[in-house]
Amino acid sequence: MLFGMTMIKVSGGQERSVYNHLQRSPEVTNIYRLFGEYSLFLVMQAEERNSLTRMLSDLGSRENVIKTGPVLLTADEGRPDRSRKDFAATWA
Repeated sequence: MLFGMTMIKVSGGQERSVYNHLQRSPEVTNIYRLFGEYSLFLVMQAEERNSLTRMLSDLGSRENVIKTGPVLLTADEGRPDRSRKDFAATWA
């Protein structure tokens, strides 16, 4: 499983339309509204990199999307989930 995160800059007044479109995408797990240069922060997951690439390409071709930011990709390699508490204990 691959996880990807990126930011999206949307034309003024089009944030809700893009947000609603992204909610229907099976690759999108979370969407956060941002203030500043970018409008939305997007968290995605897919079995293959091609699925994420295709979704971002389709998104970038929408006329109300100005640009997407850099994409951070990471793979779930079956590692156990670590909560903040566990992570903090590791560094204590």
